[in-house]
Amino acid sequence: MKILKAVWLLAVVACAFGCSKPKAPTYLGYENFRLKKAGLGNNVLATDVKLYNPNSYPLQLKSASLDVYFNNNYLGHSSLDSLIILPAKDTAYVPLQLQAKAKDVLSNALKVFLNPEVKVKITGSAKAGRSGIFLNIPIDYEGVQHINLSDFR
Repeated sequence: MKILKAVWLLAVVACAFGCSKPKAPTYLGYENFRLKKAGLGNNVLATDVKLYNPNSYPLQLKSASLDVYFNNNYLGHSSLDSLIILPAKDTAYVPLQLQAKAKDVLSNALKVFLNPEVKVKITGSAKAGRSGIFLNIPIDYEGVQHINLSDFR
């Protein structure tokens, strides 16, 4: 009985030190910004987001729900629902699709054309973790991003 208690105590202590809450990945930028689907109602914008995993272990990104704003104007919503592995202490590219209304895309495109320095705000949450244990991690990024419309394809 004492051995069982000792094993249980050791497991609890190991979990307390080894199961720390994962740190949120750091947004480093984007590449390959493109219009995937155009229409009068909804448009689909796509990009590859570069993320850095500050954790000392690979981070499994299971899902995410994000709202994107350009210069404090709503651009669209993005959902990620496939498992992506971010290597430990390394960068990775995550494909992201953004659902946006045509009027929001056009009004933001005009503003970007006039001033390519855009204040980008991304809010939402992601479900991330390791070994099948996932936690909700809040996402709250805000920064200035140079948007080059000549790279838009």
